[in-house]
Amino acid sequence: MKKFIEELKRRNVIKATIAYLVVAWIVIQVALAVLPTFGASDWVIQAIIIVMAIGLPVWVIISWVYDITPQGIEKTAKDSEKQIIREATNKRLNAFIIVGLSIAVIVLTLKITNVFSSNSDKQYAIAILPFNTIQVDKGNEWLSKSFTESVNSNISKVSKLQVTDSYSSGKYKDSKKSNTEIAKELGVSYILRGTVTQLNNKLSITVELIDVISKKLVLSDSFEETFEENALNIQQKISQQIVQKLKVKLTPQEDELLNEFPTKNMDAYKLFVQGQLINDSRKKEDLELNIKLNKEAVALDPEYSEAYAEMAHSYYLMALYSHIGGEEVVNKINTYAEKALQLNPKTFRAYAVLAMMLWGEDWDKAKEYHEKAIALNPSDAAAHLQYGRYFLFCPNPDKNKFLYYLSIGQRLNPLSRVVGANFMNALIANDKFEEAEEYIKEMGFIWGKVDRLTHESRIKSFKNKDWTEAIHYLETEVKKDPNNALLNKELGVAYDGILNDDINAIKYAKKAYEIDSTNSSNISVYAGLLIEGKKFAAAHKLMQSKNFKTVLNKRQQLEILGYYYYFQENYIKAQEVLKDSLAWGETPDFYTAKLLTHSQLGDRKYAEREFKEFFNEYLDWQKAYVYAILKEKDSMYYYLEKISGIFGMRNGPNGRSEFDPYRKEERYKALLRKTYLPITHWNE
Repeated sequence: MKKFIEELKRRNVIKATIAYLVVAWIVIQVALAVLPTFGASDWVIQAIIIVMAIGLPVWVIISWVYDITPQGIEKTAKDSEKQIIREATNKRLNAFIIVGLSIAVIVLTLKITNVFSSNSDKQYAIAILPFNTIQVDKGNEWLSKSFTESVNSNISKVSKLQVTDSYSSGKYKDSKKSNTEIAKELGVSYILRGTVTQLNNKLSITVELIDVISKKLVLSDSFEETFEENALNIQQKISQQIVQKLKVKLTPQEDELLNEFPTKNMDAYKLFVQGQLINDSRKKEDLELNIKLNKEAVALDPEYSEAYAEMAHSYYLMALYSHIGGEEVVNKINTYAEKALQLNPKTFRAYAVLAMMLWGEDWDKAKEYHEKAIALNPSDAAAHLQYGRYFLFCPNPDKNKFLYYLSIGQRLNPLSRVVGANFMNALIANDKFEEAEEYIKEMGFIWGKVDRLTHESRIKSFKNKDWTEAIHYLETEVKKDPNNALLNKELGVAYDGILNDDINAIKYAKKAYEIDSTNSSNISVYAGLLIEGKKFAAAHKLMQSKNFKTVLNKRQQLEILGYYYYFQENYIKAQEVLKDSLAWGETPDFYTAKLLTHSQLGDRKYAEREFKEFFNEYLDWQKAYVYAILKEKDSMYYYLEKISGIFGMRNGPNGRSEFDPYRKEERYKALLRKTYLPITHWNE
């Protein structure tokens, strides 16, 4: 063995091999860094690696057999006659290795400093502004917004693209602001603008992709298709052009998603888009119309998975906003979402809806579905909002992840009031009070005055670990603006939830009602506080008023009447009223009221059955009410502990009479202290 090693040294095989490995490493690293910039496929780099690997044993054999001499390549002599030549070869190899290693160090340094980074490794922030209409036939006014939404939805599936939600970018329709101003406000570096022209059966779309930082036009192109047959081709072509011009490297899944047609039926697609355009209002009539349009769409194309997912989402929103409720709605949501996934397992909206439906029943499965939704559409702000809130309400809350996903959601949809409020709450939950205050200063314009002041009061309360700060803050604002109905109402609600002070709660709610008696919220809050404060005569008078009967719909009137009898401890009468309200629609409030009346009548089995069957209808605070009524203290405290998170007992339980028997208990007072609520005379 020793002789063999000596022979390797004599023939310079070891040094020649080292020289080859250094050169091979440099070639591969440069290829990995540079070739993607020119759009080279993965197989090109793989081929280079294979060639270099195959070349190694060939090179070892060559270096054993031959020497490199000044006269050229000569066969290695067996004797020592050409010792001088071999020593010269040895020196050349030493110099070659040193130079090679020096180059390797330089290449490594350049890679670390990202000099060789290709566009495929970057993430681009893009806002697609509403396309302008040049000319369209009557009845096709939806086209411009349709193409804006479609392109936005398409490229949102690419992980290397951070695409601003159409809600935020839609705020700049017909805006006179410059690209630079818009990009700064939305936090993007690229803006896509487009125009739509449609005449008879000819459709033309012109787009421009602008690099706002360099002020360069990255893409400028026109796309023409036959309207009735190939309109859907254009959105795909635009999406693919954006990816190509930015040299974004797609995963196989993203490449497949970009090449998929949601439907080949233009009439079905038109119905789907028209439904989407009205869905953002969250109004019951708009959500119902969206469902109707999508039912018509799937009648035309029974394999239209996105239309099924859209119906599931609309039913979910109707339940979320208390338009409807009950087991039938739960079944519809699950049925339509599962049908969407059966047709196309890559329908991200279906996963997002099913994830929310699994809260409280199967948290692990819900987590899996949230992650699938985000993987399929990384730029969907709502998916990040929902997943962030998951970490607030799941059995093992994680405030850091709550903030992490809300931060992404806020970047994707910076002008959304809902996303903004949750992002601010996430900052508060993580004790980032200065950042929350800075955020309010910078982005407070997305809310109305009262909402902004309410958010500011929350920050102060948590910063000082004292919810009474919110009352002091709102009192100061009411003095500045005494005729602001919303401020007065918020102050009344604060007195109720923080201090359990019925007198002041009613005082300010009454003032809000007197300032604006045509506002349904002012009427409902005032009536509710009168009833909870056992001011039944005043409550009855209000319920007989013209405003109560004309401003509130029949369902709202009956629900308040049900609580009127409930707080009078006339539970049988309350149930009769609730039964009457069924004719006007089932809502989560209806089920809560029904649950509480059954509990007051001692029907524990009913409550347990409801919790089991309607796993997502009842939240922890509702369960705490039930166990307080049933005098099952351990269960009551279990659920009160679960809701003592970011806002905890301030938003409901502390102002409810169901907890009156427990207020003096040390365990209850400990919960108040934990959630920064004051100890008052009620607790002594």
